[in-house]
Amino acid sequence: INGHRKFIYIKDSSLVILLHLIMSKLNLGLHILAIYVVFIAHQIHGGGLHPTNQKAWYAHASPSKNSNDIVYFATHSTHPGSYYGLAVTMDVYGHNISAGHIVTSIWIANMEGDPKTDENAIWVGWQVDPKKYGDSHTHFFTSWTRDTYHTGCYDMDCPGFQLVKGSKIAPGGTIQPVSHVHGVRQKITIKVFREKSTGNWWIHYGFNKAPTPVGYYPAKLFDKLSKKATQISIGSVVGGSPSIPSPPMGSGFLPSDKAALITDISLIGEDGRMTPFTVNTDRLQSKSSCYSISPIQGAKCSYGGPGGCSR
Repeated sequence: INGHRKFIYIKDSSLVILLHLIMSKLNLGLHILAIYVVFIAHQIHGGGLHPTNQKAWYAHASPSKNSNDIVYFATHSTHPGSYYGLAVTMDVYGHNISAGHIVTSIWIANMEGDPKTDENAIWVGWQVDPKKYGDSHTHFFTSWTRDTYHTGCYDMDCPGFQLVKGSKIAPGGTIQPVSHVHGVRQKITIKVFREKSTGNWWIHYGFNKAPTPVGYYPAKLFDKLSKKATQISIGSVVGGSPSIPSPPMGSGFLPSDKAALITDISLIGEDGRMTPFTVNTDRLQSKSSCYSISPIQGAKCSYGGPGGCSR
């Protein structure tokens, strides 16, 4: 320690990180954020992360979570930039669980400003969440926030999402049938994109076929996402009480020929055109022995795991 300055060194066989913290300038929240950055940097360089109950973006995967729940994730996240949409096709699976939650989704966000209060984000995908839906079926879902989950909601639980007439499914609707590990794979194709002329974010959905409009989030819901997204993530998040084993992810298999797939990954440009997904991503896995995701190659990746993790 030298005056008001503190140096923290973290070292392992693959990584040396130097954090230069100006103690007179940083409050406790920024100290926590700095340590979180260290953990993420460690993961990017091939290290392992422990399960987390921090309120990072993936910790908001289920509205039925409580502060003691443990969350595990296997995702790809783009580097900060300017993004206007994404399209993917996802295998859809079902799991008979009585507690916890299983989510596979796209997360599109604008992270400019204070991450504790200013995150604008949209989630779209499928999930199993008995506490929210009252069953263990697989549901199509979407959610939104404009202030890091202080406001916003899932599906149509509050004013926000605008369902279009003739949509084949509404947010919260059940997806049936689902895939079987030794049988037919059932797939949903999702497009989430910003409409340039209005700033609205549209969601299209298709079950084993080309997607059609479900509805949109009006631009007025957001103060930054209406202009662009700055980060996109795809993958899966599971979690629940630390007192019980964690639920399976995807098909219940780690990346292999039996694992769940995310395919046909494409960016959508500001002009609405589909472009190849050629951007670099960070592969984040909280506990790769339980849950993992493969690198994106040929616009696809596999992911999943058997669960059964305990704290």
